[in-house]
Amino acid sequence: MNKMGQAIICKGLKKQLGNFTLDYPVFTVAEGTVHGLIGANGSGKTTTLKLLLGLLRQDAGDVSVLGSTNIGVDDQARNSIGFMVDGAGIPSMLNPIELGRLFQSLYTYWDASYYQQLLMQFHLDAKKPYRKCSRGMKVKIQLALALSHNAKLLILDEPTSGLDPVSRDEIITLLSRYSEDENHTILISSHITSDLEKLCDYVTFLEDGKIRLSSEKDELLERYRLIQIPSTRIADVEPNTIKGRRDGQFQSEFLMRTEEVPPFGEAQRVTLEQIIIMLSVGGDWS
Repeated sequence: MNKMGQAIICKGLKKQLGNFTLDYPVFTVAEGTVHGLIGANGSGKTTTLKLLLGLLRQDAGDVSVLGSTNIGVDDQARNSIGFMVDGAGIPSMLNPIELGRLFQSLYTYWDASYYQQLLMQFHLDAKKPYRKCSRGMKVKIQLALALSHNAKLLILDEPTSGLDPVSRDEIITLLSRYSEDENHTILISSHITSDLEKLCDYVTFLEDGKIRLSSEKDELLERYRLIQIPSTRIADVEPNTIKGRRDGQFQSEFLMRTEEVPPFGEAQRVTLEQIIIMLSVGGDWS
């Protein structure tokens, strides 16, 4: 680990992929935290994770992961990372037992007994080839592989995608337990914001390859309120206090900073999903 207490440090990071450009002046993930990446499809979440894992090479800027600036060839650092990212291929002809043997040969600290425990916990058919598994089963196999070598850092791309609510809750609980160890760090991307709200300490919103907002989750949820304003009182709202807006037939819904809520508005606590929706549709990110 580096001395700054950061598991991940990106500075001046740029990557061009066709018409898409990822551009981060600064992005960091503190050690011992769970950090969520949120954004629409095409916002840069998967590209970011692939750059951190060395599956893509940046065009410019510096990337440090667990103190390593060249994770693609740093075996010691890679031994400390568990990951699941589309494009980081799993040999599709192998079944979970065979995958376990393969990963045991790749990772110094592979825990075969814990891997078997996870396969049973996830109700996985240990002899069924990966390619014949459902999307949900594939996610569970990938997560079992990522968790079974005592990694200090997990980098997870949509780990609850394609799962039913019970399985999603099971995985969130498992990741929560993993994160209780202060030496463990998770960077997780998801479009299921309710999962991130349960799990994360910090969140970063991505849009078109840029960081629009990065904040401690609890501070962010305290920063904003959702306000219901009758149509008859909309003219009384100070325009510069409106961070996001959605109009209905008889009333409008506004996203505002907590300290700027007018006395005639009905204030409600917000979810991460509501913040994203209100800011993404012509909202004020400042």
